[in-house]
Amino acid sequence: MPKLGLTMTEGLIVEWMVKPGDVVQSGQTLFVVETDKISNEIEAPSAGTILRLLIEEGGTAAVGAPVAMWTGPAQGQSGPVQPESVDTSALIPVTTVVEAIPPSAKSQRPLCTPFARRLAQQAGIDLATINGSGARGRIRACDIQATVERSAAPALQPVGKGRTPQRERDLRSLIAARVSRSKAEVPHFYLSAGVRSDALAALRGELNTDPRSPRKLSITAFLGLAVGKALLLHPEANVVWRDDRAQPLEDGIAVGIAVEAPGGVMAPVVPIGSGLYDFAASLDAAIDRARRGRMGATDNGAAAIGISNVGMFNVHSLTPIIDPDQSFMLGVGAPRTVFRADENNLPVAAQEMTLNLACDHRAIDGAAAARFLATIVEMIERPVRLLLPVV
Repeated sequence: MPKLGLTMTEGLIVEWMVKPGDVVQSGQTLFVVETDKISNEIEAPSAGTILRLLIEEGGTAAVGAPVAMWTGPAQGQSGPVQPESVDTSALIPVTTVVEAIPPSAKSQRPLCTPFARRLAQQAGIDLATINGSGARGRIRACDIQATVERSAAPALQPVGKGRTPQRERDLRSLIAARVSRSKAEVPHFYLSAGVRSDALAALRGELNTDPRSPRKLSITAFLGLAVGKALLLHPEANVVWRDDRAQPLEDGIAVGIAVEAPGGVMAPVVPIGSGLYDFAASLDAAIDRARRGRMGATDNGAAAIGISNVGMFNVHSLTPIIDPDQSFMLGVGAPRTVFRADENNLPVAAQEMTLNLACDHRAIDGAAAARFLATIVEMIERPVRLLLPVV
């Protein structure tokens, strides 16, 4: 089981793309592993033959634990894994929920991966109507997504009252464990600020109506770039707490973006890039991968901060939980009309958003975090700075 994130401890195998006896080539997809953040296809590092699957679909294994045996080299070894050399102490027992299906019905039950079955339940799709693209006609998650897109169905709905998950250790359980650990281990403190968004809305409207604009820009694109440029001006904030110290992130500036996706919230990490449209293109692509359940290792990079924007739900304020891999989480609320005094001390209507910044007190102190948030506010209130180089 590969380690796909700094704090990943276990992964859920949602789909095997091979079976015992299959001869595989270097780069061929072996299985799909799901964490609380991503669903990632794991490829064969070299050619070999699959001998045995140690973890079934729907099973969980700790990072570093063997999930299969083959004739190719194992990690850190020059030859194939021998059965007597496999340490099974790191394996986590499969604890799936077995549905009460009559024996006569089991033989007619469509072959389906646990992940795809859960997506189908959430979308209200009858599995009997789908032709699976997997081995022996097995229905995969991509088949469910394709069906949803073809039928122009609305966004997948969360599991409702009375609906039973197909397995106990699904994505929801992993997310629960992650946020619980964050609240238990990370000493949160919070900063809040109101930010005028009139100028940002005006700039966005002008750019989006200009026929020379290469793409439509979302509010989140502006927010992400504002946060990224603030990190450039405050390198003391571009850190994460690791090994009992604040470690600077030296591989550039990136921002995590919370995305509502089937099965739970995903948070792809998006590099800032060289400008607004460059960042917006990377952001749109990452959001699309997250919603299709196709996030990969490139979406799980290092970032000091994540953004959770709930403004589209007309929610005015969000107090977020920090991702354990990061040091900040910025909650963004919906713009609302307020009255503020102008230069003549007369009331004027203005658009204002509420920003709530959750901070890891181990990585940063209050004064430094306040300066960082103040710069984010300034970037949003003077959005022309987002189009200029950082000086």
